[in-house]
Amino acid sequence: MSKILLIFAHPSPNRSKINRQLYCVANRLNHVATRDLYELYPNLSIDVDAEHEAILRADVLVFLFPVFWFSAPSLLKEWMDIVLTNGFAYGDGGTALEGKKFMLAVSSGGSAQSYTSEGLHGAEIETYLAPFYQTARYCKMELVEPFISFDGRSLDAEAIQQVIVNFEARLHELGGVTDAC
Repeated sequence: MSKILLIFAHPSPNRSKINRQLYCVANRLNHVATRDLYELYPNLSIDVDAEHEAILRADVLVFLFPVFWFSAPSLLKEWMDIVLTNGFAYGDGGTALEGKKFMLAVSSGGSAQSYTSEGLHGAEIETYLAPFYQTARYCKMELVEPFISFDGRSLDAEAIQQVIVNFEARLHELGGVTDAC
């Protein structure tokens, strides 16, 4: 079984229809360790050593966040800037992430149609996620197909429940858990 580290970044999770529920599901799974960046670091002062330790214990890194202005919430960017350091994540001796799996789990209030070349945003959502993929490649991580949920603001309870079920199944799959019961 693989150990998953889920990094959660949402500045106002109580207003989230999807992200908070996905985080809570992940938090209940034995093979998933979770880090809620906004809860851990309300003053924005990230404990790099603690983050390094959490990363070293994991085989898989999952980043769960809403897409805000075509990117991630600012604390996740700060986390990447100061945690994924030279000598740890890349560069001479920087092999801590090498071979680990990398997955984005993102939500958008927009529709899947809005993230097309003909849609409102003019490009696929993966276009906006490219900097994260490149970071993973640079750190020699193995990219895993992202988990993307659209229409976050307009999904009804049944649709949200299906997103939750699908996300839990992906976490079990990533962790190599064959019997989820």
